Formats: sequence, structure tokens, C-alpha cells
Amino acid sequence: MRQVGAAALLLASAAASACPATARDGDVLTAGGATLAWRAQPRDITVGTPFALQLVLCPVDAQLVALDARMPEHRHGMNYKPSLQPLGGGRWRAEGLLWHMSGRWQLRFDVQQGATKQTLTRDVVLP
Repeated sequence: MRQVGAAALLLASAAASACPATARDGDVLTAGGATLAWRAQPRDITVGTPFALQLVLCPVDAQLVALDARMPEHRHGMNYKPSLQPLGGGRWRAEGLLWHMSGRWQLRFDVQQGATKQTLTRDVVLP
């Protein structure tokens, strides 16, 4: 009976650390021990149109603590602060994003796992 309990604990631990983020979930970013996949909804981001992000973060015990987007060449960010909603199992939803001008935007995802903090970034050019 003791071996069954240990095996169940090992399986649960492996499941918790497994990474569900794949290219099927969107654009995949990796830094340190964190992997994040994101996809815009609607898929095509357009100037002045609100959009959301569907996110998959792993390991699943990691937390998405902040999300922001900036235009480095213009030295400004978005006019709105997006909300983050954990959906469970490493899945998140960010709502309230709006890019008010075309050009290069830099998405920044701040992730924390225990005492370790990671920042994952991706440049997106909005025509």
C-alpha cells in the first residue's frame, strides 16, 4: 500500500510540473524555467480595437503576475491596464488590451514561480 501512495504522489508531481503549452496554443515563449504560449482573440489585432489574450503558462504552479505592452520607440505603453484571470491548469485569460497606434509593440509577461521571477517578451508589429 505504501508503494501505491508513493507512485500516486510521483504521478501527481509529474502532472503538476508538466508543461501543457504548445505551438497549438499560440506563440510560445521560454525563459529560464517558464514557458508561456499566447494567442490573441480576435486573432488579428487591429488599431483601436479591444482584444484579449488566451494564455497557457507552465509549470502550472507558476503565476502570471503582470502583463503589459509598450512601444519602445515612442516610450509609452497602453492607455489601459489589462485584467488577468486564472482559469486553472496553467490557463489564463487577459482582457482589456487595446493598441491605439500602429508600429512595434512589445508584450511583456511577468511570471513568478516560488521566489523566482521571469520576464518573457515578444515584439509584435501592428500595421
